[in-house]
Amino acid sequence: MSNAPHCSPVHESHEQRDAFFLPYGTDESTSAVVETFGDLDMEYAALRKGCVIFDETHMGTIEITGSERLPFLNNMLTAKVDDLKPGMGRKSFWLNRKGRIDADLRLAEFEDRMLIRVDRHLAKQSAKALDAFIFAEDAQITDASDKYHRFSIHGPTAPQLITHTFTNTDAVPELNQNENTTVTFQDHTVLVERDDICGEPGLAITLPLEQTKPIYEALLAAADTHPQLKARPTGWMALNAARIEAGHPLFNLDFGDSNLPVESGIIEQRVNFTKGCYLGQEVVARMHARGAGARKVVAVRIEDQRITPEHTEILQPTTGSQIFQVGKENESAVGVVTSSTISPMLGAIPICFAMIKTGHNEPNTSLRVSAEGTFVTGTVQEKLAFWSKP
Repeated sequence: MSNAPHCSPVHESHEQRDAFFLPYGTDESTSAVVETFGDLDMEYAALRKGCVIFDETHMGTIEITGSERLPFLNNMLTAKVDDLKPGMGRKSFWLNRKGRIDADLRLAEFEDRMLIRVDRHLAKQSAKALDAFIFAEDAQITDASDKYHRFSIHGPTAPQLITHTFTNTDAVPELNQNENTTVTFQDHTVLVERDDICGEPGLAITLPLEQTKPIYEALLAAADTHPQLKARPTGWMALNAARIEAGHPLFNLDFGDSNLPVESGIIEQRVNFTKGCYLGQEVVARMHARGAGARKVVAVRIEDQRITPEHTEILQPTTGSQIFQVGKENESAVGVVTSSTISPMLGAIPICFAMIKTGHNEPNTSLRVSAEGTFVTGTVQEKLAFWSKP
């Protein structure tokens, strides 16, 4: 029997706004994530034209202190991190000895500590696993998921919403991808990181857990006070559509702990091939030398089925839909859909990420994808991003 889901400190506020929830996690541990506040179209429009506030109750935090934290992590993670200065960040995989992905991390370095964003349901085991490798290094690792809470704000007016909610915000509009700064809410320090996963300015905020409710209320108040920002809370569905359009596969959705980095589709964004040894490095180097793994996450664009005015139905593949070679729909599948959406930015055509076997995942390859009891034709794209802002 599963445990009760982990709920956000502002779960009640979400309920008062008529939120729908979906479970995220495993049978043993789930989080109640907002799916939508009831108007998906308005939430998506705000993301593209204003900004949206997303409650990341499913994400946790690992905190690392100690004077040798950077060289220690550099020997553990796939990214080069020993050159990080305060205000800098980086994304990295944490692998096991077999070279498979145990966690996908986003690192933010400060003067006296590092905060790492990680799937909440992996935070405790990841912190424990990293700590087990400490021998004599001055590094202390803790699961701080119950010490901090996380929101993310996505959209063109995200920096302005931060400015209207916090103080000491001069550095926020100047942040580049993976850079961070701190702002102030009353007497409390709040971390702001730049992470544009939706093709729009994205600002992730990490705050003291006990300040979650007042800060969330302050963000909503700023949205109400400054209607020109077109800011509103959003659920997962709008964010999911935007991140697929922008080409951002996610760990535990599009790839997981059975996969090697080369299969993730984002190895170039997570792995440094020149920095030297780290846990699982030999496997990564061997697969990189081969040039490919057994499979890989790719972007698949489904052809528009609305050929004539009489054909208005859109058939959308869903997570788990099988993928076949053209003309071989009765034979073994060569792939599976991992995420999909109907893309507003591409005229309401279906798009998806898929894990497809090598030999069938090259750009411009035509495939047949199961959808609603029939098959539709999809084409492997050259890049993961289906759309980018002009």
